[in-house]
Amino acid sequence: MKTAVLLAALLALNSLPAAAGAFENSLSSDNLFSAEIPAPPEPVIDETPGAAWARYTAALNFYSEIAFRADPDTEAYREAYLAASYLRARLEPLGGAGAAKSARIDLDFLGPDRATLAEISDFFGWGSVMKDEQLSPPVTIKAGFATIKYVKGNTPFLVQSDSFLDKGEVILTFDDGPDTHGLTASVLETNEGAAPSIFFVLGSKLGPAGRAVIKNESEKGHEVSLHGYWHATETGKPFTRYSTEQVLADLGKTADLIKGATGNDPAFFRPPYGVIAPQALNAAINRFGVTPMGWTIDTLDWSTKDPDELFEKTTSLIRQRGKGIVLMHDIHPQSVRVNVRLIKWLKDNGYKVVNPDRASRAFRGN
Repeated sequence: MKTAVLLAALLALNSLPAAAGAFENSLSSDNLFSAEIPAPPEPVIDETPGAAWARYTAALNFYSEIAFRADPDTEAYREAYLAASYLRARLEPLGGAGAAKSARIDLDFLGPDRATLAEISDFFGWGSVMKDEQLSPPVTIKAGFATIKYVKGNTPFLVQSDSFLDKGEVILTFDDGPDTHGLTASVLETNEGAAPSIFFVLGSKLGPAGRAVIKNESEKGHEVSLHGYWHATETGKPFTRYSTEQVLADLGKTADLIKGATGNDPAFFRPPYGVIAPQALNAAINRFGVTPMGWTIDTLDWSTKDPDELFEKTTSLIRQRGKGIVLMHDIHPQSVRVNVRLIKWLKDNGYKVVNPDRASRAFRGN
């Protein structure tokens, strides 16, 4: 079993573009760090917490390595990104390395087992795609800007293009905030006047303290935009579990909170996990006047607590692509610390952080 899984992992990785060598072994089980998203409902599996932690960690290492190496516009990246999103939320309530030690499982060679694959498939509603089976065709949202492509033949994923950016240009984006304990405030202090950014916020975090934070974001020239009220549904499942009207109601609640705090309507929308049905996305665009926004550089900033490691990983990805829409989170201490260094590095290395309205103009054809 171990040999077969390892072979599958090597074959998958060998088919992907190589990343910077410094990070070939960086995504170890000691470095995993969960983003602040709702934990999925408990699966019905009879096992100890230690065994579950080891099982999820092994699978997360496997998928994280693929996600880091793959181009964001590939099926391999999309599948790995979604699987890792599920697994990091599952790991959060299970504790840490002590649980893995009690399980006595060799994490270096064990990949996702059948139970884990079944959980991920059920969570995202993945189809069972057989060889030569007709897949759902891509749906163009805006030619040359955004397309819905299907993962495992059934799960719609927003694929972003950065063709409207010139070489050396980047857009900075931060998800899942606001943080009300100083992390978001630190990002704002660093980026003020130097790096206008998009903050994709969750309505469930917009109590009085959260509204004060996003008011500050807006006043400092940043875009406060839609991510969702929860992280998609209340149980953390993607928007594909909602009808179009339920998606609009969820986004409407969050849009009202943003408008009430900032005085401005949100200009952008990034669906949680990047997953949303084309009809729901088009309905949101028409109802709220938003520009859909995915990403083209995924820093995987949840995958390590080490700021030095994250900085090197992030800059290597930017160098490799030469431009792009950068995905980070303003809820992780390591991400906030790296942001300080990143702003300086971008300037020193000839990159320019452009105003997000460049994306809006590209989408609207202006």
